[in-house]
Amino acid sequence: MDLKSKVVAALSKSLKPEYVRLEDDDGLSGFVVSRAFEGLSSLERQDKIEEVLGSARLARDEARRILMIAGLTPAEYEAVGARIRVHKVRESNGGVEVLLHGGMSDAQYVRGALKSQRGVQTTPPKPVAGAIGVLMAFRAKGTKTRPLTKQRTIRVLEKDRNIEVMSNA
Repeated sequence: MDLKSKVVAALSKSLKPEYVRLEDDDGLSGFVVSRAFEGLSSLERQDKIEEVLGSARLARDEARRILMIAGLTPAEYEAVGARIRVHKVRESNGGVEVLLHGGMSDAQYVRGALKSQRGVQTTPPKPVAGAIGVLMAFRAKGTKTRPLTKQRTIRVLEKDRNIEVMSNA
């Protein structure tokens, strides 16, 4: 298991987060949104995150690669957090292709929202070659009896408060 997966698993187990966004760019950084941070000072939140990571049994070199993980409450994230933008959903080969602005964490989150639907299968997200900015894409499809259409995909994604489906999707 890679470092990012270990950290997400540890945070998820202990903090029951609503959202975790971590990027691995010469070190792991990002934020975790959880009700567990309500009523805690910034220092107490960092202590809580460090306690969780300490119990994750990370190797010394892994622990050194963690640069910063901020703890936010859901209300704070709602006030300042940028939602993940899904730019395009198009039907393709009996399923849909989803194009979004963001890194791997964002793509995994959007992919998870679709995978939570019964019978939906997805491909791993991949960066879009030659794109300006950070764009990711993946494919998803439903079953023969319950196909995944563009309209169904947009309905599912629009229900998630951390995802914004652009009007031209």
